[in-house]
Amino acid sequence: YGPAFEAGYVALNRGDFESAAQALSQAMEAHPGPETYIPLELGTALLNLRRLEEARELLESFLTHHPDALPGYQVLCEVLWEVGDFDEAETLLMSCSEDLQKSWAHVLLRGESLSQAGKPWEAAAFYEASMNEHGRHDAVIKALAGVYEGLGEMEKARTLYQEIMNQCQTCHAAVDPLILRKLADIGFELGEYTPSVLESYLSLAQGDPAQRAFYFERISRIYAHMGNDVEARRFEAFAHDSRSPWLTA
Repeated sequence: YGPAFEAGYVALNRGDFESAAQALSQAMEAHPGPETYIPLELGTALLNLRRLEEARELLESFLTHHPDALPGYQVLCEVLWEVGDFDEAETLLMSCSEDLQKSWAHVLLRGESLSQAGKPWEAAAFYEASMNEHGRHDAVIKALAGVYEGLGEMEKARTLYQEIMNQCQTCHAAVDPLILRKLADIGFELGEYTPSVLESYLSLAQGDPAQRAFYFERISRIYAHMGNDVEARRFEAFAHDSRSPWLTA
């Protein structure tokens, strides 16, 4: 689509939305045909600039010419969520082709739309029904676990996160640190100050330096609960000292 599109695309992915909108608008003027994907990128820039009505009009037009372009539905849904038009978002997603609706990406998008609309139980039921029909899927399991967390259903959320972890271990794949963090946090919030939770936070502290102070604080509290005051004081000091020798051990 030429240099204007290239500049706009780079600016968009750099987070410079004003420059992106200007450059992508120029690209659309140079390539006005309805078959291009330029409106999708421009609509994304306008969404981030909160020029929501312009973004909505552009994306609705884009989808009339590209009805199977799921990213277009994603961005348009974000616009509709921003303006509180949740019923329209649901109508939009139900208007997708049958093949598109069978995709996991569509399942995730519709579940998120239900959650955005303040219908978490409906989102949970939808995720469950989709997996009952089409099989388990890690991204949907993770999304469902997040919904249950928001509902305060911590045991249900933990069971789902544990399912993902078990699958990783079965396939000898690396465990997503986010899953490890979720399991540790849920255990901690449920008052389970156990060696297993402690080991999880120790592992996270090694792999996630930016959050070490948080992990050390929790490790300190677990040791204190276990009656190990020496280690509790040591990790409390680590939590307040980014230069701790433990960090480079």
